[in-house]
Amino acid sequence: MFGAILFGTCRNKMLVIVTLLLLPFGVFVGGQSLGKCPKKETMMTFDPKEFAGQWYEVEKTFYMIEMTASCTSFNFTLNPDGTSYKVHIGTKNRITGNPNIFSGMATLVSKSKSVLNYQAESRLPGLFSRMIPTTGLYYIMYSDYRNYTVLWSCTSFGLFHTDIIWILGRERDLTATSRAELYNLLYELNINPDRLILSKHEKCEEFF
Repeated sequence: MFGAILFGTCRNKMLVIVTLLLLPFGVFVGGQSLGKCPKKETMMTFDPKEFAGQWYEVEKTFYMIEMTASCTSFNFTLNPDGTSYKVHIGTKNRITGNPNIFSGMATLVSKSKSVLNYQAESRLPGLFSRMIPTTGLYYIMYSDYRNYTVLWSCTSFGLFHTDIIWILGRERDLTATSRAELYNLLYELNINPDRLILSKHEKCEEFF
């Protein structure tokens, strides 16, 4: 999700540059559709304090940059201003087994909207840093704060757009009851749950 790109080495920087060159072709996202990003309603009321804490990636739509990532987890620490979070993302590379931890800042665009403007901490030059896939707007479509959250992001590329959906949970998996409730909710949000794939969680350790 927010931080599947690795920074700090020449190889990692090259990966980011290649990603930026290929982004206009939408090859890294599985949800391409014609036209601009659709307008979607977010939560009518959002409690930043209740949302804070530990979350795990449970399901998501296909995203090539994250193909080797597993055990993805997030920690949202609410800042004293009450409108922004310090975000830490932990992942494990399924090929090497190496852990990776990324950081950034997520700010609510307004108190009346559950939309986070995420800026990843990066050693890349400012222009590239603003363009990396992890940076942008993330829409909290729904959260019950205790079990699951539906997160959505969309980017327009002129004649078409690409969108990504994440299901976050307070645990690494959902109960059967919670998943049934979630899928019914997704249909109400005009999101097809058939697009989702289960996130990998094998031999995971806590990052935070």
